[in-house]
Amino acid sequence: MGASLAPYLNHLPRRKALPALFFMCDESWALAMADATRRRAAGQDPAFSLSFYCGLAVMLWTVWLASTTVGALIGPALGDISRWGFDMAFPAVFFVLLKGMWKGMRCAIPWLVSLLCASLAYHYLPGAAYVPIGAITGIIAIVLMGAKA
Repeated sequence: MGASLAPYLNHLPRRKALPALFFMCDESWALAMADATRRRAAGQDPAFSLSFYCGLAVMLWTVWLASTTVGALIGPALGDISRWGFDMAFPAVFFVLLKGMWKGMRCAIPWLVSLLCASLAYHYLPGAAYVPIGAITGIIAIVLMGAKA
C-alpha cells in the first residue's frame, strides 16, 4: 500500500512522508487514494492532501484505540459476539473499501484470481500459505494481463 502511495508523496519531505506512512492502515490508504485520484482528476496539485490524510489517520487511530479499549473492557461479558453478527464487521469493511476502488470488470480479474487461488490454498495447504499464494497469483495475473489492468 505504501508503494502505491509513493508517487503521491514525492512532494513531501521525508520527515513528513515517513510518519504519514507509519499511521497508514487499509482504511486510511483506501480513502487517501480515492481522495488523491479525485484531486488529480480535478487538476489539483499536489493530488495527495497531507491535511486530509492526517485528519483521517488521527480519527481512525482514535476510534480504533477507543473501540479496542471498550472491547477489552466489556468483551468478556458479551461472550460469543458472532451470535449478533459482529463477525461480519471485517468482511463488511473490506467490501466497502472494494466498492470504492472498483474500476470495472477487467481490473477485477487479478482480484478474482487471487481470491480463487488463496481459497484453494486455504483449503488444501497447511498454515497461512494462502496469504502469499493469493498475493503472488494476483501479481502474476496483472503481469500476464499487461499494464492495462
